[in-house]
Amino acid sequence: MLKKLLAVIILIIILAALAFWSPWQKWDLSFSRLLGIDAREEFAALKVKSLAGDLDVYLDGELVGQVSAEEDFLEVFPIDPGEHTVKLVRNSTISYPEVIKKLNFEPAVDVIIGYEIGPNEAFSEGHILYARRSYTANENPLLEIYSVPEAVRVLLNGEEIGQTPLRSISLPLDTKHKLRFEKDGYDSLEIEILPDNQSDREKLKNTVLTLEVNLFAQPIPIVEQ
Repeated sequence: MLKKLLAVIILIIILAALAFWSPWQKWDLSFSRLLGIDAREEFAALKVKSLAGDLDVYLDGELVGQVSAEEDFLEVFPIDPGEHTVKLVRNSTISYPEVIKKLNFEPAVDVIIGYEIGPNEAFSEGHILYARRSYTANENPLLEIYSVPEAVRVLLNGEEIGQTPLRSISLPLDTKHKLRFEKDGYDSLEIEILPDNQSDREKLKNTVLTLEVNLFAQPIPIVEQ
């Protein structure tokens, strides 16, 4: 009986304390928060476009979606910021190599992948774009470009800026930019980078953007003897 009375007294004290101090009053339980509308800035996203065939997309070993060449792109959201391993597998009865990359994900920034997986790396084509925060960089994002093969000519908005690998290319945020990649014996590749609207481009301030490009090797013509 004494134990029950003591328990009741403790309960009354707790309820009285909560009447004066209610921590949940400070919690954000709005509908927009619960639905994840305001959480967009806190997480990263992955967007994958298939340039040929059907691709299975894995994140840290878990299948997170599929995308075909007939679709626009697959979006995976939310993703916690930090390093994650992305794997692309071409869904086919023919054996294709897998594309496996460890990539950095930044809050409010999309990792963009467009890929055609061929029978080997030389006959594959695509690009991977991701970012990392760098407060030592300028406000404009700095772009670094790596390619397979190396020594690919790079044109930025129609002007040649050198051959891969390239680093510390300052990208003004007032517009999108067009990149073209050319090398003898390979199909050229042209892509646009940076988001469509200015508010999204502003999120890339103080970042270093890494662009990995794979060019498709042109088959060597067979000369009949």
